[in-house]
Amino acid sequence: MRGVAVAMVGLALGMLTWAISVESSPSSAAAQTEAARPGSDHLVCPLTGFLRADTEVSLQAARPGTVPLWSVRDGQWSSLAGAELDEGGMWTGAAPTGNGAFLAEAGAGPSGGGISNVAPEAISAWTCGESSDRLVALGGATLADDRLDLILYNPYVLDSVVRVVVTSELGKDTPPALREIYVPAGRTVEMTLDEPLRLRRSLAVLAESAPGRIALVLRQTGKGETAMTEGVAPDDDWWLPVPDLGQEETFLVIASPSGSPFTYRVDLMTESGPLPAFVEEDFLPGQLVSIPLSAFPGGVTGIGVAGTVPLVAGLRLEGEGLLAIGPGARETSRKWFLPAAGDGAGREARAWLLNPSGLETGVSISAGSFSFTVTVPPESVLPFDLGKLRVSAEGVAGYLVEAQDEIAVVMTTQLPGGAASIAVGAPVG
Repeated sequence: MRGVAVAMVGLALGMLTWAISVESSPSSAAAQTEAARPGSDHLVCPLTGFLRADTEVSLQAARPGTVPLWSVRDGQWSSLAGAELDEGGMWTGAAPTGNGAFLAEAGAGPSGGGISNVAPEAISAWTCGESSDRLVALGGATLADDRLDLILYNPYVLDSVVRVVVTSELGKDTPPALREIYVPAGRTVEMTLDEPLRLRRSLAVLAESAPGRIALVLRQTGKGETAMTEGVAPDDDWWLPVPDLGQEETFLVIASPSGSPFTYRVDLMTESGPLPAFVEEDFLPGQLVSIPLSAFPGGVTGIGVAGTVPLVAGLRLEGEGLLAIGPGARETSRKWFLPAAGDGAGREARAWLLNPSGLETGVSISAGSFSFTVTVPPESVLPFDLGKLRVSAEGVAGYLVEAQDEIAVVMTTQLPGGAASIAVGAPVG
């Protein structure tokens, strides 16, 4: 019998200590280790298959040389060919197909990754990250033409029970069948939300797992497009550059797992200047905040959201043939990684650089040995066309954004017909 040793808790990241053979059971004594802690040295990239979707994964790793890669699906952990990093510590390659998780042993230190759809007529993107025992995904809807699916991933060797709380404009709105979901080790569980939760304008999903940690995504189909948004851990502060993709409406969505009332504040950056504390309201348990930006003064380019307890804030962009959903950045940093945008005729990729400080800052955006330098005015957002770098640098594995002061960055990709995706960058320094 030929075994395949899978030592995943020999990782400095404290990911797992397990050795798995192709015929061994995840319930073996060797598998009884706990899941990753915050600051672990691996990335979890949740994958999902949907019509017309070919996907690529891009990495920027803290470790040099070759990054070990794993595919986790159907209760099996399969070693993949390692990612050979370029001189900038980056790599891009094809993602495994179907539902499952892609794990990268990126090394102890700031690392980042992202998934992009590279099919000619479809577009979607989401961010790899650390797993957690508490995640929130928001921005979903179940209106007449919408389909919304919740996908839970357990990439580790302990079975997990996930407690789900759904919040909508009606308040706490969790169907009984979704309140506790069993997710076996190394497997993915997919649940539809549009049938039990029909005709909801806005939804947020909180998932808490025990034992161990999970990853999750919401897959939204509507307006002829599919949008993916990943679950993220709550935090006190969020930064949201507001892309201009020709959308008809943009919604700011805020949710929190807190069981107690608290206060949240919304600061606006506009073309006419900053509007601090434009909204300051009390937040009630079980409440979901969904605000159309058309209710704000015109020309909103960026948003800051702060709470007295941890929360999650994100954007939903809607338009004719356009649907894009994504969380904001839960921190600022001087250094960001953006995944490769994928090749496609007419595909436009942009970085949206949000400078929250009261001073202008210089920002360098590079791919390989080519770079551009721009200046972002204080308390404002500046878009940058990443196509300028793709023209110069062939085989782009990703983009590095380095600023003199801390900023927040998201990336959008758009097709000529208007379809678009939005994904937050990965802070790597």
